[in-house]
This record gives sequence, structure tokens and C-alpha cells, in this order.
Amino acid sequence: MNEQVYEITRVENEARIRMLEAGIRVIIMRAGTFVDLQKHIEAILGDDASALFYGAGIRAGRESAKVLLEEWKERGVEFLKKLGEFYQSAGVGWFKIEDININFEKENGHIRVKQSFIAEEYGKSNQPVCHFLCGFFSGVLQEAFGEKLTCEEVKCTAKGDQYCEFKFRRY
Repeated sequence: MNEQVYEITRVENEARIRMLEAGIRVIIMRAGTFVDLQKHIEAILGDDASALFYGAGIRAGRESAKVLLEEWKERGVEFLKKLGEFYQSAGVGWFKIEDININFEKENGHIRVKQSFIAEEYGKSNQPVCHFLCGFFSGVLQEAFGEKLTCEEVKCTAKGDQYCEFKFRRY
């Protein structure tokens, strides 16, 4: 695996941090802050909070994929490999992709993730909690492959599973 490190740099005399050659503005947020936000929204919206985070994840995934597709000039499986390297690299650290298996002929697939920043910070749960990542993966794959995909988290480390698993299917 390529050990490229993606650097985050502060723009001199500006309240901006930039990443990638495209100069994408990023923020650094403690994982616990994100989970605190999710839990507060869950307390207000109940079960509807998962749809909110899923939808936000789709948009974030699509926008991220657009930038990364342009930045890397990679497509298909090579794009997915670089995606895994990027999101576990120093300075990003959202998750570590353990396995990707997407079969468009059968119109399904999965992504298995360890070290989900959401699941690790969330604590114990009786149900999957990585709604944002679920939407994020759906959005990335929709943008990268031009397919309409839906995603469901079927395993989650917050539930005690060994990894988080996201199942995809075309709709």
C-alpha cells in the first residue's frame, strides 16, 4: 500500500486550513464533538436523526468524491484503494477500510471498516450508529461509479461487532 501522507497546511494570514492540491478548505474537529452533536440531534429528533445524518453523509460523500476524482485521476478499483489510504492517513483518520467488495453485475456489495471515528466515540449501542458514514460511502460510490446506490450498516463496533459493515445495493 502506498504510504503517502496527505498534509494539512494553514493558509498564512487567513482562518483557513487547506488540504490537497485543489486547496480544499477543511476543519479539524474532535471525533467526540461530532458524536456529541449526533447524540444531541438524536435526543431531539429520535429515529429521524439517522435519516438526517445519512442524507448529510450522501452529500458529503458526493462532494468529496468529486474532489478526489479530480485530484487523483483514478477510477474504479484504483480509486477505491486510494480512498482507503486517504481516509486512514495522518491528519484525516476517519476509519480504516478492511475490505471492499462491490459487484455491479449482482447490484450489491459491502465495505468493512475498522476504527470508525463515530463508533469508537459513541460508546455501547443496541443498533448501528455510523449513519453519516453509511451515507458518505453511498455518496462516494454514487459519484465515482455513476450508480444509484443505497446503503445499510449491518454491523457496528458500537454494538460489539468486530468491524462496521456497510451493505450496498443498486436501486
